[in-house]
Amino acid sequence: MRPIGRAARENGMKTGRRVPWLAMPLLAAATAWAEPTATAVEYYHTGLRHYFVTANAAEMAFVDGGGAGAGWSRTGGRFGVYAGAGDAAGLAPVCRFYGTPGIGPNSHFYTANAAECDFVKSQPGWTYEGIAFHVPVPQAGACPASTTPVMRTYNDRASANDSNHRFTVDATVQARMVAAGHRDEGTVMCAPLSTDDRHADAVRLLRQATFGPAEADIARVLVLGPSGWLDEQFALPASAYPAYPWMPAGRPDTCVDDRTQPVRPDSYCARDNYTLFPLQLAFFTTALAPSDPLRTRMAFALSQVFVTSGVDNQRNYAMRHYQQMLRDRAFGNFYDLMLAVTRSPVMGDYLDMANNNKANPATGTNPNENYAREILQLFTIGLFELNADGTMRLDASGKPVPTYDIDEIEGFARAFTGWTYPTVAGASARNNNPRNYLGDMIPVTANHEMGTKRLLSGITAPANLSPVDDLAFAHRNIFEHANVGPFIGRQLIQKFVTSDPTPGYVSRVAAVFANNGAGIRGDLRAVLRAVLLDPEARGARKIDPSYGKLSEPVLWLTAMARAFNARSDGVAFRTAAAGLGQNVYYSPSVFNYYPPDNRLPGGAWLAPEFALQTTSTAIGRANAANSLLFSASIPPDPTVYGATGTQVDLSAYEAVAGDAGALADRLDRYLLAGRMSAAMRSAIVSAVQAVPATDRLGRARAAAWLVVTSPSFQVER
Repeated sequence: MRPIGRAARENGMKTGRRVPWLAMPLLAAATAWAEPTATAVEYYHTGLRHYFVTANAAEMAFVDGGGAGAGWSRTGGRFGVYAGAGDAAGLAPVCRFYGTPGIGPNSHFYTANAAECDFVKSQPGWTYEGIAFHVPVPQAGACPASTTPVMRTYNDRASANDSNHRFTVDATVQARMVAAGHRDEGTVMCAPLSTDDRHADAVRLLRQATFGPAEADIARVLVLGPSGWLDEQFALPASAYPAYPWMPAGRPDTCVDDRTQPVRPDSYCARDNYTLFPLQLAFFTTALAPSDPLRTRMAFALSQVFVTSGVDNQRNYAMRHYQQMLRDRAFGNFYDLMLAVTRSPVMGDYLDMANNNKANPATGTNPNENYAREILQLFTIGLFELNADGTMRLDASGKPVPTYDIDEIEGFARAFTGWTYPTVAGASARNNNPRNYLGDMIPVTANHEMGTKRLLSGITAPANLSPVDDLAFAHRNIFEHANVGPFIGRQLIQKFVTSDPTPGYVSRVAAVFANNGAGIRGDLRAVLRAVLLDPEARGARKIDPSYGKLSEPVLWLTAMARAFNARSDGVAFRTAAAGLGQNVYYSPSVFNYYPPDNRLPGGAWLAPEFALQTTSTAIGRANAANSLLFSASIPPDPTVYGATGTQVDLSAYEAVAGDAGALADRLDRYLLAGRMSAAMRSAIVSAVQAVPATDRLGRARAAAWLVVTSPSFQVER
């Protein structure tokens, strides 16, 4: 066998020559491709910086065994192919070439394009080695249904006789290679998706878009496909939090906690009305058994963008109304969502817009600027101007361009004057009403600044606008700013898919924010669809090291619970999440539990959720998993009326626990989307085999604990 080298093609061929596809019969869109009969596996040589692909099992064994020389290792990249021309209809042969010794590069090159194959055969620097495998091919630049694009990048080193190509089905890998200097050569062949590929992507979608996959949900995605599943979710009505009673702003002396047993519905008046305890329990019970999983997941993401907090407002009914508003508007228009957030008395209280009055020269007071700053900095556009792909715009001297200055802050602060809390039922309206959170804030013209206001992009709001009209004008001004799409798009990508998205991913989502395809800006349903169906979100296997995100404590807990069919009253999960640094609806500040621009220590990658990962919380996760998995039942809290405690169901894993390998494989399939490494599988099998085969529950618990505490489960990929 010749020395294995890179997949390359240039010698005598000028850089990046592309040969048009020959016309081939177009397969029907509904073609169901047969299961692939072989797998193409990618290798990389760190010294040569070359990539190599083979679908030949004997050759893989040869390379793995060092026969091709030291330095070659598997990247984790792979894709399905067909070994024979007759394995499926409509296949194209893939020609394999190797650089002619003494003339061409030490590299291999592959093409499924018959014209390109003939061209390379004519080049003296390349030696034809035969047909490597067979694949479907793109038609009009697109791969047929039930296949995935195989993209090719080129290192552009023909001048050094060092050509090399990389073939990948991972869109993030392709984007990172191009960013590193490779030339993008687009989709060059199509890989058939196996049953396992589809299952893995269904698990990944549900991990991204819900509070965790359950087996029935996975089956549903496999029936509908990702796009069909999203359509179904968007059509579901919004679920509702329980209706909690209105309570006065100050706790009455009679509202106390009565610890006398047995507990009654009204025993804990102070806790259940003047903390968010009941709402937190409702959050977790809904997350574990949602009727509208995508909507509730989106609402949770939005609650971490438009942050309010129980640290400042613990009135349970108040926060319920705010969080319900986010849930109701999760799939609506961003402009309407902004207005609803601004007019919420919970937000008005939190960031000082409620009872924010016009300037008073007699007392020397000026409008409060707090909400004006935060709606710009944190909720909509950020501090600096962005390109459409989310990268920073720089001025001629290479410095970031601020989005606003103090004049704009003052302008928005003045535009936001003249709003007060809704009037308490039965009370007389005042210009500055006392705290009340039922309904939207109401305008008070007498307290509103009537002059002009300088806003974004050099626009001035005209004088003599009413509070309602000024608010609409100011929000429209923000909404139309070019930063909103990439700013919000990147945060939604981070919340659902990956912490450090590529500029291309952000750009594609921002484009949908700008125009949903029907000329509408800010359509959150379309934006969320773009986030979750983007090529960088979907796919059976993700291998780029920067891809994915640490599962924040709430999502890690709920994913674990749903994987094992947990039933809970929410108490145990509320306690566990708080102990891991994410006390639901008690963000420590308006900056959320973690900032979106947090980076790994010493690294260049964005990793927001790692701001919560400490030695203490890492140990806390292991302990939380132990409490959940190794308890027959977490008992009910005697202070909670109707408490049921928490139980998990490991019966599906007990059923296969007699075979340690089968147990590991089942956990891999349903919890890790097929990403379990051989070394991890071996370690789990050994640990399980140390537990007597007669103790099936003990085996299931041990294996489940090892999986959910592993980086492979905690980092969503």
